[in-house]
Amino acid sequence: MTHTAIPTGLPRATPCAHQTDPAVVLAMLDEIKRQDLELHSLLIWQNGALITDAYWAPYTAARPHMMHSVTKSFTSMAVGLAVADGLLSVDDRVLSFFPDYIGPVDDNLRAMRLRHLLTMTSGHGRGISGGSWRRLTSSWIEDFLCKQTPHRPGDVFVYDSAASYMLSAIVQQVSGRMIADYLSERIFKPMNMSSGMSWDTGTDGVNTGGNGLSCTSEDMLKLGILHLQGGKWQGRQLLPRSWVQAATGTQVRDVVLGVFTGDHYLGPDEVADGGKVSRREGYGYQWWRGPHDSFSANGLFGQYCIVLPQKKAVVAFTGGLEDSDRRVHRLIYDLLRPALGSGAAPSQADQMLEERLVGLRLKDFTDVAFNPEGLPCGTWHMAANDQGVKTISITNEKDAVVFTLSDADGTHDVRAGCGHYLETVTTMPGARLHHSYQPDGGLKVVASARMMTVEQDGPVLQMDWIFVETAFRDTVRLRFAGETVMLSRSVNVNSSELALPELVGHLTHQATRERQHG
Repeated sequence: MTHTAIPTGLPRATPCAHQTDPAVVLAMLDEIKRQDLELHSLLIWQNGALITDAYWAPYTAARPHMMHSVTKSFTSMAVGLAVADGLLSVDDRVLSFFPDYIGPVDDNLRAMRLRHLLTMTSGHGRGISGGSWRRLTSSWIEDFLCKQTPHRPGDVFVYDSAASYMLSAIVQQVSGRMIADYLSERIFKPMNMSSGMSWDTGTDGVNTGGNGLSCTSEDMLKLGILHLQGGKWQGRQLLPRSWVQAATGTQVRDVVLGVFTGDHYLGPDEVADGGKVSRREGYGYQWWRGPHDSFSANGLFGQYCIVLPQKKAVVAFTGGLEDSDRRVHRLIYDLLRPALGSGAAPSQADQMLEERLVGLRLKDFTDVAFNPEGLPCGTWHMAANDQGVKTISITNEKDAVVFTLSDADGTHDVRAGCGHYLETVTTMPGARLHHSYQPDGGLKVVASARMMTVEQDGPVLQMDWIFVETAFRDTVRLRFAGETVMLSRSVNVNSSELALPELVGHLTHQATRERQHG
């Protein structure tokens, strides 16, 4: 493949060279476009080589991406290494690692073992989401141990990011290292994974084992390849084969995955009372089991690594999708899977696929002519609101619009190109729309602006904010009516609200043209 120059050490080949018809991959890309599926990347590994790597601009091979619960399958590797090193056993009791805990203890908590954390059968009645915990400032470990355990461990599956955090905390305790460092030495560096990987930490100084890992799409693909190959990489056994078999095998059958409420995953007992069961699957040690003997690492909003052992293949993709959306999965299982290694078309079809991959871009990621001369510029004082916004300002700088928002934490800017996209870093608050994520150092954003004329409402400034290391894409609109501005903001995907309440502001300072242009 020639459209990417990211040196990762992965062998590359054309689909035809591996007896896969490129027309099937093209048909898959057609369906993704026709069904309006927001993918950011799609990688296909088959029989020892990367035969397709697709990126929708502005997403690229070099950019890390927030992987959400795919993180859990990385955490599973850390547990496997600790077991292999003789530091712990899956039959160890959870409480034995926290002798200083002085909170309530019942028989079910005493009986909880590491294998119950690994298989999401801890005994909890409902699971804790990463978004919920990110709002908690006290000890996450203590919060987990204090939760009621109405079920006997091992009896009931309740999806729980907190269980994965506890695994991270336990491995850190026995190894003396955060699992990001532990895995870096033993897995990431030997596999030449990207140097841009990052991993959030919780309040206890522990890597968030259930989420919070950002890495490239190829890093995620390599996770799947390592497990496809039984833990072996370029002749080295990095992860014990026995652990891989246990982790990716079926430890819990006919899992009933309950409803995600935005803060919690309801347990089966709660779902049974009039709730909706989303699907039934199998589960291993922080890996999901799927159809056709597949297994996968699954992340919220469309981050997936699907391993197809029967085809010696791995398919990884990132995106901005609703969690219940399984259309990409159907394309992989029903359209792509049967074609892998089943016979190829004439080799010129490879060139057709290559040309298609070069031109991929997100929907509406296009330049729209915009003359900022008529743009209202100034500062507006915002009426009291539950978002804590005090003022907003608009300035015009050459070919860009600068939107500034002030709140209790200071001022935050987004620089949007006038009719084109600009990339900057912003601290703009957005946790309510972004699954409670608000990184301290800011986020990379690719932004553009354009003016819209709405007859009954007056001029509208619309900005497109693409947070290119995440699943999130915000649409921000400012509607002007005399000295009043109405501000609205929405997002493509979220675990709770998709739009913030509209804010109203009154003009306090109007910039002169000279000040606008500096």
